[in-house]
Amino acid sequence: MRSTYTCSIRSCACWLRSLNYLRNVCAHHSRLWNRNIVDQPKLPPVQQAPSLFAFHDDAQRRARPFMLLCITQHLMKVTNPSSSWGKRLKALLENEFLNLTHLDLSLDGMGTDQDWQKRDW
Repeated sequence: MRSTYTCSIRSCACWLRSLNYLRNVCAHHSRLWNRNIVDQPKLPPVQQAPSLFAFHDDAQRRARPFMLLCITQHLMKVTNPSSSWGKRLKALLENEFLNLTHLDLSLDGMGTDQDWQKRDW
């Protein structure tokens, strides 16, 4: 399994723990957008998952949920390359979340980088 997802056994187990936490937050309708992720996933070397490169040198963004969404997208591309999950997530963030600026909410609190929309969703 781990070779399929381009991560070590330890990283894969850590990813699953972190994604389980993300799932629990969502399942219980808790606030997610700026939550600190306590059990942060271990990142693989950049060459194994280039889409996660932006998180390697930024501890603040590693502690936010956007990285978990990027890991989910990485896993989706490996397991189901034809999935539209990433495109639907991008549309949701662009069309729904960005309309909340009047409440002083922004995607920065979620841990996005400046080029998040240019990612290969």
